[in-house]
Amino acid sequence: MSTRYLHRADGAAAARQLLALPEPPDALLCCNDLLALGALKVAHEQGLAVPEDLAIVGFDDIEDGRYSHPSLTTISPDKAQIAALAVERLMRRLRGEDAEPTEFVANYQLAVRASTVG
Repeated sequence: MSTRYLHRADGAAAARQLLALPEPPDALLCCNDLLALGALKVAHEQGLAVPEDLAIVGFDDIEDGRYSHPSLTTISPDKAQIAALAVERLMRRLRGEDAEPTEFVANYQLAVRASTVG
């Protein structure tokens, strides 16, 4: 992968490698929507029907995914909650409170679109 990893070109490169395997996958879960969009392009280039031959899911629910063809199924994190938690954590650190690393689990929804349902 390039130094600007996790972009469309990286998703396309990874999809090419996976689809060249002797037993290629029938589904891809990508760690962001940009990677998934790159994989979607490769699927079309290789003549695969999405989702019939290959289902694709992204993560982060960017607007481009709603307008891709087919539209991209994605995991949609609660961005407002993540932002509020980040600001709260930053403010606490600036005040010198609670400087220890903390793990947060954000709410999310699965936005089912055409890349996984035929």
